[in-house]
Amino acid sequence: MSTSKPKWWTSPPAGLRYVVTLVSVASAVALANILEARWHSTPYVSLFLCAIMLSAWFGGYRQSLLASALSVLAFDYYFLPPTHTLAINTSETPRLIIFAVAALFVGLIAASQRNTTGSLRLARDDLAVKVQELKRVNEALHAENADRKRAEEALRRAQAELTHITRITTMGELTASIAHEVNQPLTAVVNNASACLSLLPNGAPHLAEVREALTEIVDDADRASAVITRVRQLAKKAPTERNLLDLKDVIADVLALARYECATRRVTIRTELPDELPRVSGDRVQLQQVLLNLVVNGMDAMNTVEESKRVLIICVRHEARDGQREASVSVRDAGTGFKTEETDRLFEAFYTTKPHGMGMGLAISRSIIEAHGGRLWAEPNQGAGATFLFSLPVAGNTEL
Repeated sequence: MSTSKPKWWTSPPAGLRYVVTLVSVASAVALANILEARWHSTPYVSLFLCAIMLSAWFGGYRQSLLASALSVLAFDYYFLPPTHTLAINTSETPRLIIFAVAALFVGLIAASQRNTTGSLRLARDDLAVKVQELKRVNEALHAENADRKRAEEALRRAQAELTHITRITTMGELTASIAHEVNQPLTAVVNNASACLSLLPNGAPHLAEVREALTEIVDDADRASAVITRVRQLAKKAPTERNLLDLKDVIADVLALARYECATRRVTIRTELPDELPRVSGDRVQLQQVLLNLVVNGMDAMNTVEESKRVLIICVRHEARDGQREASVSVRDAGTGFKTEETDRLFEAFYTTKPHGMGMGLAISRSIIEAHGGRLWAEPNQGAGATFLFSLPVAGNTEL
């Protein structure tokens, strides 16, 4: 919508307004004299009222008052007896007063209408300007919304990439553990197969021993396959899958991956798991990543602690919070701990207390838990070390 420029007659110069007023009243006087002389017609009042309305419409209140005053004077001078004098005949006084009141009333109404029309015009133009501004703002908002959506999508992809990278980094720290876990059952497979070969050539077959050895071969092969499966699950970049999970199984998978690392670092892991624990809904691999990160952090924190005190306790509890049932998992170490003022910073991106850490593990772990509808936090122990906890809503949660 385009705004039209105001016409010159809607806001004429002050001098022109007065000129129009004088000309209009003079024209009314001249026309009245002509009509009276030629046709003996006396439309004085109508002509003067027209001049007043024209002056008011063109000039405004001041010009309407001036035109009214001039019209009253001209009416008295030219058309009320005695004519050609401003002396007022007593019998004509009511007529002059009525004319003056009518002239003033008509002038004020015309001026008021002019001002109202001008105000409406300004309001229209102002509305048109605001509409244009709103259109521009709307277009800017649309563009900003599109940019925000693109930024959110880019952020989501970056977070997914970063989550995958930290998962691979954590696995890199456990390379020796993974290699040992795979090598140990494979070595047992080779030994049991060699035992079977040594048993078969004997004259009296030792079928029971062969059967036992073959059973151990199958078990060890399954162990190796399970380790490889866990590693592939952690290494693959797959979309999030929500399934009903038993946290005991998640903990068992993580402990299997970290078993050799614990032995190498002389760390004892204890678990306190209830017999019955409600299931949670979540992505198995992501929850393994969170727990594995907490376990590795706990072992790192105890590197400088004497071996007898390197104890990591994983505890699972069934709790209620704000009337909702939750499963709470805690990882308690006996390491160096942290200061109370550092509690909030622990989960900031790129903040780390490790010499070679990236500072992303806890930040990503918190984002994973929050995406599952839970929370992740840390508490300093009364004695040495710290406890990291996360809670998840129970699947099919109902208020207690």
